[in-house]
Amino acid sequence: MNVKKWLVLALSISFVPVVQAEEVPQSKSEFCSQYKSMKGNRTQVILGQDEMRMAFQNNGGLINGGVCWWHSRFQRNAAYLTIFRPDLPIPSSNEAKEIIKDIRFATDVITIPGFANFNEFSRYFRAEIQSRLDGWQRTDGFLKQQWIVGLAGASETTQEKMKKGMDNLYKQVSQGDVVYQKLQIKGIVAHAWLVIGMTKVANGYDLEVIDSNSPVRTQAYRYREGDTSFYHYYYGNFVPYTGHNRELNKLKKKVKKFCK
Repeated sequence: MNVKKWLVLALSISFVPVVQAEEVPQSKSEFCSQYKSMKGNRTQVILGQDEMRMAFQNNGGLINGGVCWWHSRFQRNAAYLTIFRPDLPIPSSNEAKEIIKDIRFATDVITIPGFANFNEFSRYFRAEIQSRLDGWQRTDGFLKQQWIVGLAGASETTQEKMKKGMDNLYKQVSQGDVVYQKLQIKGIVAHAWLVIGMTKVANGYDLEVIDSNSPVRTQAYRYREGDTSFYHYYYGNFVPYTGHNRELNKLKKKVKKFCK
């Protein structure tokens, strides 16, 4: 999805935080203490903090069309699986590449030396992260044909299906999950976001999401019963479709095993 166009959308939507700040963990004991005390929503809280989101927006990719799907997935992996040690030396470029590779493949909970948070790390090693995201896109696009999955679904649906989708999303988010969704826009265009919070209201839900085209802040969206899509004046209608829950379950299992 074109970055400039999505920035118009991002900047037009008000920011409504639904999580409170939490210290960025700097040891296994701090990490696991958060995990156990926060009853499942630790990663939502972490991603609600500016310093734990990616320092750069969606960019690069095939024909410079962006890597929004992979940017969002990498962001989620990092939020679930990182500990920061600013007291240690900054890694070399090659060492950083190995850390970035481990985040991409979600190998385990990963200690990042030399930085206090993910924003600092991703700013310093932007080129290395972008290169990994570009490669991830090529792998999924050409070898796994994941672009087909990205174009599945419609930009508008029925009231019943929309409500069911939002109810199911709320169940998942309310148990603490950071949910990845593809956004089907009219035609063949698909974007993605991460849902990190939902508030149930009398006739629907208020959502807090991270859009890779403007990760500097979270964005607020509203769903109300009777809606058949989300809408923005620039893009028209679009519908979110939850995906990569297996990937999410892998992240949760890694954290659970790490904090036994």
